[in-house]
Amino acid sequence: MTMTEVAKESRAGRRLLWLTAGVVLVTSLYSAGWFLAADQIEKRLPAYLAENRKAGLGGECGDMEVRGFPFRLGLFCENVRLDDARYGASASFGALRSAAQVYQPGRAVIELDGPAEIRVSPDISISADWTLLHASLAATLAGVDRTSLAYDNLTGAVRSPLSAKGLNFGANHGELHLRQNGDDLDAALSVDKLDLRPEDGQSLARPADIAADFTFTGKADWLLGASLAPHALCGTAGELRQLALDLGDGMSAKLSGPFSVNEQGLISGEFSLTVMGIGAWRDSLAKAVPEETDLINNVANMLTALAGGKDKATVKLNVRDGTAFLAFVPIGVLPAL
Repeated sequence: MTMTEVAKESRAGRRLLWLTAGVVLVTSLYSAGWFLAADQIEKRLPAYLAENRKAGLGGECGDMEVRGFPFRLGLFCENVRLDDARYGASASFGALRSAAQVYQPGRAVIELDGPAEIRVSPDISISADWTLLHASLAATLAGVDRTSLAYDNLTGAVRSPLSAKGLNFGANHGELHLRQNGDDLDAALSVDKLDLRPEDGQSLARPADIAADFTFTGKADWLLGASLAPHALCGTAGELRQLALDLGDGMSAKLSGPFSVNEQGLISGEFSLTVMGIGAWRDSLAKAVPEETDLINNVANMLTALAGGKDKATVKLNVRDGTAFLAFVPIGVLPAL
């Protein structure tokens, strides 16, 4: 071996040595940074929750642990509890699992197990369970930019002192999507096969597919960490691009138009309403709410007349301070939000 070859091998060996040292150094720094971040989360989150508890907002993450090394950073809780003493509300859930990619810290995914128990003063309780509930969010330094939630096989019950019996509910699948749109907030939701029935009773109607698409004017801050009160919808306005309800066998309805909600929570708006299967709607609603049969018949007859005797009608529905009018005739009162 010549001196030149020896020199080349020596230089190559030094390069390999420096490369190996660099990889070890970067890996060590990265590992130290990951475990430092995990340690800070485990220390600061309980302190943050304790600080908020003084202001009436409590939270617990049972058996908290940070996992995901090396490429993910996730918070895991065996159970979750939230309390809001300001409004007399509390909620408990099963295990929580979350993860964010280290190279995309602004994006995270979350899975939450049931069952859930939610209580709201005065004496309103909601119990629910599901086979899968997961959410995702994309955030910037200013706050959440958009978020989505999806669930499968949801079941539950609502109990209130206003009703002697509870109301059971179920759905095969559902989704909720929220995103900032300038200063506005876009919201879209869907529910597949929603079933509502009194406790120990029959379903109120056929399972329904529901889809809705809204814009709330000037409410992007709902995703930016602003406080969201129970009556946050009061004083809002926006556009209902579509609310669709489909009960199968030709029974469907679509509603769209601008809306506003006054400070008392009463809705106003001018909507376009399309109803298909007027006769089937008449029979289904009369069976579900027999005490309102006369009103249901009158509205169905009016829709049929406006449609020229057809089973499909498109009409203008005006809502003023919670009272709905069809051709200047009041047909119902919407509850305050």
